[in-house]
Amino acid sequence: MENNIKLLDGSMSYPLELDGYNLNNRLWTGDALINNPELIKKIHKGYINSGADYLLTSTYQISYDILREKGINLEKIKEVFQKSLDLAKKAIIESKTKKDIKIVASLGPFASYKKSASEYIGIYDSTDDEIYNFHSNNLNVIKEIDYEIVLYETIPCLREIKILSMIFDKLDKEIWVSMTCNDDINFRDGSSISEACNILSKFDQITTIGLNCFSPLYVKEAFEMLKSNTKKKIIIYPNSGEIYNPEEKIWTGNKLYEDRMIKKWLSLSPDIIGGCCRVGYDDIKKMRQEIDNYEK
Repeated sequence: MENNIKLLDGSMSYPLELDGYNLNNRLWTGDALINNPELIKKIHKGYINSGADYLLTSTYQISYDILREKGINLEKIKEVFQKSLDLAKKAIIESKTKKDIKIVASLGPFASYKKSASEYIGIYDSTDDEIYNFHSNNLNVIKEIDYEIVLYETIPCLREIKILSMIFDKLDKEIWVSMTCNDDINFRDGSSISEACNILSKFDQITTIGLNCFSPLYVKEAFEMLKSNTKKKIIIYPNSGEIYNPEEKIWTGNKLYEDRMIKKWLSLSPDIIGGCCRVGYDDIKKMRQEIDNYEK
């Protein structure tokens, strides 16, 4: 029996690190998008060759607010986002793949602007208006770019979901929302992901809800929680299982991905799986093989 599980790509930062690219700057992977676009295209090709069905753009850390602070005007900001789409399209064409690969615009949380690694704690020392304006400013740019799908990812708290819910109706595109959680499958600040699912499920343009950048050891619990709280499609893309130290800005521990672990994920029948931080080409290739060989 053919399965319909689709495969998202992996980390953008991990291949950049392996290539020796310095990511210790405000734009993170977005720096390569602006200053070394051929490297970004190379990474997209790597994930195409690994079997991905969806490619994420290199825009997680790119935002209107950050680029304006760097003195970049509105038209140039639009060009940066457009470049992210064009590079992914070129990678698909140049790879000569026959697969119908979709491009997904990656939009980071307010934490990606704050520079405080608050994705990992979910607590913002900012007003609701500041968070709303950050996302609203981004929306006014991306709605003019021909992205088919927009993914708001690594959202670390219910508070930000509630603020985002004020702008979703202003975006006439397919929307995915992925949140990040602790091992107990609540937000990083302890607030309720099940409540977030109830909010997100009310929007017709949101087709897919999920979790990312959490330990692969808790995929089963994460999937079951999502499944019990939404009828939307479910996307799951954990990190490698290594632990990030936001103060020292280093990853510690070992990768936890195993073939048998991926088989268990597939038995849950998620709609989309993939990888987040420290998940690279080999991991995605392994997922592709497991998906292709999987029988319910």
